[in-house]
Amino acid sequence: MGEGKRARAVLIHGEQALLLEEELRKILEKISRDDPEAEFNLDVFRMGEDRLEEALAAAETLPLAGGWRYVVIKEAQRLTPGEVKRLSAFLDRPPESAVLIILASGLKKNAPLLKACREKATVRETTISRRELPMWVKSRFQARGLKVDGRAIPYLLEMLGEDLMALEAAVEKISLFHQGNRPVELDEAVALVMPSAEIAVYELTDRVMLGDQEQALKMLRRLLKQGEDPNRVLYALSRHYLRLLRYKALRDDGLSDREIAAELKLPGSMEWTIGSRLRPQASRLGEEGLRRSLAAIVEAERDLKTGRLEPEDALTVAVIRLASAGS
Repeated sequence: MGEGKRARAVLIHGEQALLLEEELRKILEKISRDDPEAEFNLDVFRMGEDRLEEALAAAETLPLAGGWRYVVIKEAQRLTPGEVKRLSAFLDRPPESAVLIILASGLKKNAPLLKACREKATVRETTISRRELPMWVKSRFQARGLKVDGRAIPYLLEMLGEDLMALEAAVEKISLFHQGNRPVELDEAVALVMPSAEIAVYELTDRVMLGDQEQALKMLRRLLKQGEDPNRVLYALSRHYLRLLRYKALRDDGLSDREIAAELKLPGSMEWTIGSRLRPQASRLGEEGLRRSLAAIVEAERDLKTGRLEPEDALTVAVIRLASAGS
């Protein structure tokens, strides 16, 4: 990293703060392997809390033991236009013994900082595609020595989207509570990442769609015991089956998954669920099964509104009918 002017300054940028930190960690680990004195010559500054001039002054300080001075500048997207000009001027004549590592998130393509660093430093962009997210989540469990059941990962992604910080926090929380050598299962993820009935019904819906009547009823009883409103549970079920109905109609019209996602107003982080959830679920139900499912939901709504059945009884009957709809 110490050869030539461009190698003495690097800008790491991207949308995900966690990826920036991971890239920084890799760089610092490599520096530590190559330079035994690195920890004595490392200074870290955070813009918005520390002044840019302090970071640049540290870069101009001679390193101990005749090695290199390593200066990390975090949150560089907070630099003012004047500070960007100052940094740009500094990069024109960087100290021969200093390495600047600059981290910035959310930079636009025409950002002055990005433009200056492209001309005078090495630039690295950290990205992760939607298709890479499942493997990334799996790797976070593996880093903690845990295996994870295939159904737990889609659940976390649908609940938390593409927010890597939130996903990392969820993995950490689940890992802390996990016991034994068995893989982390969906039940654990739902129990620990379950802010509302509408989200908890994700598992209930999957149990129903699989025809797993016993587990679906257990999940239902757990939701009601936690004090969830039966009407909210039924609404969440109803919304999912109506989404399945719309999916089938749009698919029959020949629309692609991306076009269907737009029609269903799914956020980008949920577009992948069309292939992993809606398509196989609609296929299992078939047209007749979907018709029976919607009829079961309509009857449950009527029972709740008229009081013909107690709320728990009305939902129990509906779950039993929904679980057998695809048979």
